[in-house]
Amino acid sequence: MKRNSLTTAVVAGIAGTVGIANLASAVNLNPDGLGQVLIYPYYTVNSNGSGENLQTLFSVVNTTDQGKAVKVRFVEGYNSREVRDFHVYLSPYDVWTANLFKLPDQAQANLVTDDNSCTVPRIKGATGNGLGQLPDGRSYLPFTNARYSGVYEDGGPTGLSRTREGHFEIIEMGTVVNRTNDSLDAITHIAGTPADCAQVVAAWVGVPAGYWITDPNIDIDPPTGGLFGSALLVDLSTGVSSGYSADAIDGFVSNGIDNLHGVPGDVNPSLISVGASDADATAYVFNNGQLIQATYGASAPGSRKIDAVSALFTQNNIFNEYVLGGPAAATTDWVVTFPTKRFYVDNLIVGATAIAPFVNVFDGTSDVEVGLFPFNREEASPGSCTGSDADNPNCGVCFSPCDDPTFNAPVLSYEAQIISFQTAADFSADPTSPVLGSALASNVDVRADNLNEGWMRIGFNPTSEPHALNASSEGEVFDGLPATGFAISNFVNNNVAGSLANYSGLWHHKGSRSCSAAAGTLACS
Repeated sequence: MKRNSLTTAVVAGIAGTVGIANLASAVNLNPDGLGQVLIYPYYTVNSNGSGENLQTLFSVVNTTDQGKAVKVRFVEGYNSREVRDFHVYLSPYDVWTANLFKLPDQAQANLVTDDNSCTVPRIKGATGNGLGQLPDGRSYLPFTNARYSGVYEDGGPTGLSRTREGHFEIIEMGTVVNRTNDSLDAITHIAGTPADCAQVVAAWVGVPAGYWITDPNIDIDPPTGGLFGSALLVDLSTGVSSGYSADAIDGFVSNGIDNLHGVPGDVNPSLISVGASDADATAYVFNNGQLIQATYGASAPGSRKIDAVSALFTQNNIFNEYVLGGPAAATTDWVVTFPTKRFYVDNLIVGATAIAPFVNVFDGTSDVEVGLFPFNREEASPGSCTGSDADNPNCGVCFSPCDDPTFNAPVLSYEAQIISFQTAADFSADPTSPVLGSALASNVDVRADNLNEGWMRIGFNPTSEPHALNASSEGEVFDGLPATGFAISNFVNNNVAGSLANYSGLWHHKGSRSCSAAAGTLACS
């Protein structure tokens, strides 16, 4: 038997054991990086004090022979209120790229693209419609505070500087075809340029009503996936950059009937659109070699379909490394993003009460307790608790300043935030992070315990405040919090006479899962 056939047979056997017919028929986090939905854990245009503000370059790639209609949405870091969204129409085998930046005389983040793929509203080469213009004549799209100011205030800052860091998502709304108005022909590139972007822009014009205003299903079939993406965080002043691949969610809409094609600028589709018109959404989660099926929605009272997306990211621990000081003057930041948190804590969505696994409705912050457990490279650790006490935050360290004799458990307060590893004195003098310049930073002073190089575990299910998703219809309960992110380190090497070399590296977080279920069921097995 050929190896690929053997692999197929094994997977089919596993799937049969738990009643799964096809991995593509439910939402899953694709380890191969292709999907219908892409989660980019972090963007920034902040300054880290080295000079010019950082920039974030990113791309989305269509690996298929189909046209794609995708929603591009940016959300700020405090509470993931939307700061910009628009549509991109990708030609078969197309790539769309853009750059996020900040201008010296403005507070907000901006987007510029030199890519020819069709966007709605039009960005490249357009004027008016809220667009700005760079000195070289290129148009750019400013981010906005409309969704968290005025009648939409949420207790957090209302200024434009809030747009400067967060995360973003790209959602495939459907495939573009030629059934009625030849929309696929309009977006398909001829010698590097789409045939007729004006047609797809006009399709969304209200007066007279364009054909997608009349019926957004025209020339749109269900999504099929095959997207991947990446981002590059660039420090122009030091000449370093680090890139990451977007998390890929596949099977987001898998009934073969629905598409998610909607009005540009609308808050939908979003991650809560999983499963489209289906009453339930099923997640397939891999855990230590086990394939777990977990269904949420109408068949699981107390759950919601968004829980299927959260289940993909829910971990009881994340792990990564850090390095500080030394001959290369190393600095490290960790990005910790909860990509679905807003659907559990934003009062516009949940009202006055937060929904598990989160605890507090956002009112400027939305704290969840965690445990911080660092080790150096020789296994030294400030804590010594094991067994049932291993997730007690008192066995770990606290965020600085750490001067409370009763030891308050560490909390993470935002949807996207940074953990820095500075001395308490340095962080007190400048409470931003050294690599990414984040204003949403908490600090761990591991050097106070002589742990300058090593690794850390963040426990998302601390004994002081356990966290767990609501149970699926099969009975599974995933412990912890839905998280993604990475560690990023900068190095400055001036040890060679007459030479200064800067380096940067980025590493995605690792994680563990904990699933429990009622006795006598096949769940979690």
